[in-house]
Amino acid sequence: MSFKSIDELIQCRLAFNLLLPLVSAIFISVSVNVQAQEPSPAPGAPQKAAAPQADEWADDFSGTKLDDKKWEQFSFEGGSGGTLKLVDGQLQIRSVSGSRSGVRSKTNFNTDHFVINATLAKVGPALPESGQSGVPLGNAIVTVLFDSSGRNRIEWLLTSDGLFEAWSMVDGRGERLDGRNLATKATNPTLSIARRGDEYLFALNGQVGLQKTIKGLPHSFRVMLYGYGSSENNWDSVQVLIPKKP
Repeated sequence: MSFKSIDELIQCRLAFNLLLPLVSAIFISVSVNVQAQEPSPAPGAPQKAAAPQADEWADDFSGTKLDDKKWEQFSFEGGSGGTLKLVDGQLQIRSVSGSRSGVRSKTNFNTDHFVINATLAKVGPALPESGQSGVPLGNAIVTVLFDSSGRNRIEWLLTSDGLFEAWSMVDGRGERLDGRNLATKATNPTLSIARRGDEYLFALNGQVGLQKTIKGLPHSFRVMLYGYGSSENNWDSVQVLIPKKP
């Protein structure tokens, strides 16, 4: 299935350098308020470019070790262990069987309007289990984590065979949101989750594949990157955009 352009869903004109249409959609109300407060320029005066109305939190994993001011290793299911390292500008994670373990942002964001962009370097299969035939499917997951138990979360994942899954977990009740018909052959894909109130948008490389209304989730959240079990999941970068505070 081809992803539908966000421009077909939401009309907007804000400029932003990454995931332009999606950021515009989320921050359109902020832009309108700012423009309403600014006086009109004099005739013939040069037009001033509008500054992006968002604060950015980001990491490109360019160091030699995980930035402990931004991240902590975290697991909300199963055991810890496996490998986690930075190599050539990539965060490379492979945990252990049956676990949901990876890295979680130390920053606890608090807003119901945001965009999260996570760019994958690679998603590979999991390690074979004892007595299992064939190579187990792997996945890489970007998660909006609303608590430390994992009972409230939103997940957008890509499997090692190029298929997407979107999931919500509200008070421990899980629901698959996609129609099992989203896939990609893109290399280094950017997986994005955006929220606008109770609306959630799931996107690939700036194009929305899924939009859902999910009620009852808190405004406070952290970002988590991981792969289920021993899935190989390598990340190039992650970015969180939230509205600027007045």
